[in-house]
Amino acid sequence: MKYLLYLTATGAQLWCRDRAGWHLAAGLADGPVWVLTNLPEESLAEIQVPRVFGRDRTDFLTRQLANQFPQTPFRTLLAAYPAGGLMDRLAPPRRTLMGLDAAQKVDAALDSLSAPIAGLWPMSMLLAHIGCKKSLPSALFVVLPGADALRIIYIKNHVPVLSRLIPGVSRPSEQAAEIIRTLRHLENTRVIERTGQQHPLLLLGEAEDLPALLRADRLDLIAPPAPWGKLPASDWLFALFDLALTSPAGQMAPLSRRTQYVANRMRAPAYAGAALCLALGLLAAADNLRNGVADYSKRSQIQDHAQLLTTQLAAAEQQMAGFGVPAELVRSAVALDQAEVESAPSLALQMQQIAQVIGQHDATRLERFDWRILSAGQAACTRGGATTASPAEPAAPDPAAKRLVEVSLELILAANQGERARFQTIVNLSSLMRKINGATLLQDPARELGQEVLSGGVARQQEGSAKALVWCLTLPGVRAAPASHTNPTVNSQS
Repeated sequence: MKYLLYLTATGAQLWCRDRAGWHLAAGLADGPVWVLTNLPEESLAEIQVPRVFGRDRTDFLTRQLANQFPQTPFRTLLAAYPAGGLMDRLAPPRRTLMGLDAAQKVDAALDSLSAPIAGLWPMSMLLAHIGCKKSLPSALFVVLPGADALRIIYIKNHVPVLSRLIPGVSRPSEQAAEIIRTLRHLENTRVIERTGQQHPLLLLGEAEDLPALLRADRLDLIAPPAPWGKLPASDWLFALFDLALTSPAGQMAPLSRRTQYVANRMRAPAYAGAALCLALGLLAAADNLRNGVADYSKRSQIQDHAQLLTTQLAAAEQQMAGFGVPAELVRSAVALDQAEVESAPSLALQMQQIAQVIGQHDATRLERFDWRILSAGQAACTRGGATTASPAEPAAPDPAAKRLVEVSLELILAANQGERARFQTIVNLSSLMRKINGATLLQDPARELGQEVLSGGVARQQEGSAKALVWCLTLPGVRAAPASHTNPTVNSQS
C-alpha cells in the first residue's frame, strides 16, 4: 500500500492506494508518503545562464535558486528541453526555476506525518510534465478544472512559463473567463503575439459547455497524449496521483525532510553488499582453511614417514653392527656393486650389431659366439693359442668407453660356393665388422687367406670346405640406450 498527501489551499488529505484503487486513508500512514501540492504559491522563473560548465555552472544555478526564492527551501531546477545545437544541448542558455513560497504551510503538513517522506511535487510540475511531451505542440495551454479551483499552465517552446491557480471557480463560464483572461495577459506581456492564430489547449477532464466558450476566442481543444487518453475530471486527479508515485524529475523537498526515506532505500543495497562481501570472505576463509588442513596433513605424513625411515635406519645400523663390518664399508660396497652393474656393457646391443653384419649374407651360419668383458690391461683374442695380429686401419675407440669387450665368433660359409665367391664373402664380412662403431678387428680370416700361395691362378683349397672361420674383435663396453627397442635374435648352432 502506498500513501499520498494531497495539500491544497483548503487543507491536507492523506490518500492511500491499494489493489482497489485510491481512497482516503483511515489512519496514519505506515509506509513512505509522497506529497503533492496544489497551491497558489507555485511560481516559475526563467533565467539566462552563461556558457560555463562543471562546478561553476552548478554553483551559479544554486545561487540563482536562492536569489529567486529566498524565503523557502522548497525550490528546484526544471529539466531543460533538448533543442538547438550541441553546445546548447550540453549547456542550455536558458533555464526554468520553480519554487513554492508557502514554507510554513508545507512544513506544518510535513510535521504532522510520522512516516518517511519520499518527496514533494507541485501540481504545476506534473501538468508541465504532461504538456511538454514531444507529441504535443510546442506552445500549449494545459487546464485542469476542479470542483473548487482551476489550474492553468502555459507552455512555450516545451518550457512552462506561467502557472495560475484560481480558487472558487467551478462554473464553465467562470472557467472560460479565467482562461481568456490568462490569454490576454500573455498577449499584453508579448509572450504571445497578436497574430489571430489558433491556440491549442489541453483540457484534462470534461467540462460542460467549456469547449464551445473557448472556441470563440481561438482556443482549440486537443486530445490528451498516451497513455492517459480521455478521462473524467475525477479520474484525472487520480492519474496525477499515480504520476507522483513514479517520483518524476523535479522533486522539491530538501534532503533533511527525506533522510529517513533515503536511508531506508539505501539500507537494502547496503545490506546486500555487506552480505555479498561476507559470503565472499567466508568462501576465501574456507578455502584458506581447507588448504591449511591439507598442508598440515601432508606435513604430518612427511614427518611420520621420516620418523619411520629413521627407525628403520637405526634398526639396520644395529643389525649391521652384529656382522662385524662397519656400516660405511657396507654402504661403499653396495654403491660399488651398483656402479659395476650399471656400468656393465650391453650384450644385447652388441649381439644386434654382429647380427646386422651376418644377416647381410644369407648363406652364412653362426657356429660359435663368445662374448667377455676384458679387465684393464688384459690382452684380447689370445685364448686357444690364437696370436694377436696388428689391425689394418683400426677404428678409433670411443674415448668415453672405460671398458673393452672381446667378441669371438665362428662362421661356416656355404659349401657350394666357389673359391673366389668364398674369398669375397670373407672379405665383405671383415669389412663390415671393421665399420662397427669403435670395433678393432684383431683376428681376420681374410688376411690369412690373402697370404696363401696361389697355384695355377687359383688359391689352394684348405682341408674341409666347410671348416669354420674365426673372427675376433674388440668393441667398446657401452650401455644400451634407455629407450625400449626390440633386439633381433641370433641363433647359435654348434
